[in-house]
Amino acid sequence: MPLVRPSVLRVLAVALACSLPGAPPAAAFSPATRTELVKRAITLMPPSLARQLRKHQQRLLEGALEGMERCNGTGVHGAAPGDAEARLAAAIDETVAMIDRRERMADVARSLGRVAHAATDLSFALNSGPDDPREPSYYRDFALYVEKVLPRVRLTFPGWADDDLVRRDLPGFARRTAAAARRDAEAIARSYYPEGRSRTAQDFDERSVAFAAASLEASLALSTTAKAWLYAWWRAHGDIAGTPHLDPGLVHNPFAHPSGGTPSPSRQEPAR
Repeated sequence: MPLVRPSVLRVLAVALACSLPGAPPAAAFSPATRTELVKRAITLMPPSLARQLRKHQQRLLEGALEGMERCNGTGVHGAAPGDAEARLAAAIDETVAMIDRRERMADVARSLGRVAHAATDLSFALNSGPDDPREPSYYRDFALYVEKVLPRVRLTFPGWADDDLVRRDLPGFARRTAAAARRDAEAIARSYYPEGRSRTAQDFDERSVAFAAASLEASLALSTTAKAWLYAWWRAHGDIAGTPHLDPGLVHNPFAHPSGGTPSPSRQEPAR
């Protein structure tokens, strides 16, 4: 069994403490959720990159969980007024520069972990835009709810086509991710504060709006992370042959629409 780096153990130990009653709010998705999403994102990478990420998975997770020991709360890592948009673009640019400089792949993997951290921050509905005044009362609970239901969630991936990444518009890509996540915020609030009645267990079962929101946000985080990773690898002239769900004719620009059309509405499930 491979050894686990002490730094990863420290982060996971503090993450457990952050999940205990009375602990500060979880920072968007929990460390356990982020870890699972990172592992799923690896399955979407071209073989050349996936091999390196699996080899250096501990370093990848260090970057993805970096800063989680602070257990920050509502809106800290989000967009408007948070800085996740800028952090995502900066982390991608730094990763590209590291690959161009031929730095160690272990360090590149950690940098890609930071990309995943920012991408995941942007994908959490309660972490972007103006806060609902009641949000502190359910922010941590919803983060832990996503972690709880994740094993039952069917994570989906819509494909690689992305107009912002075709234009190399990283700020636009980040803003669109935050906007997509924020669309679930009102529905989540209604789950905790249903109008005219008290909330019930049915408000959080597998047929509920809350479960649907958790599914959509986890899938958004997975897709955003995978696209950001592939974009960095592609920009650094990495080999993207064999990328799952990618038309072989689009290796010159993996984010273009097949045959110049619009993205397919079909959604595909990554390998588990």
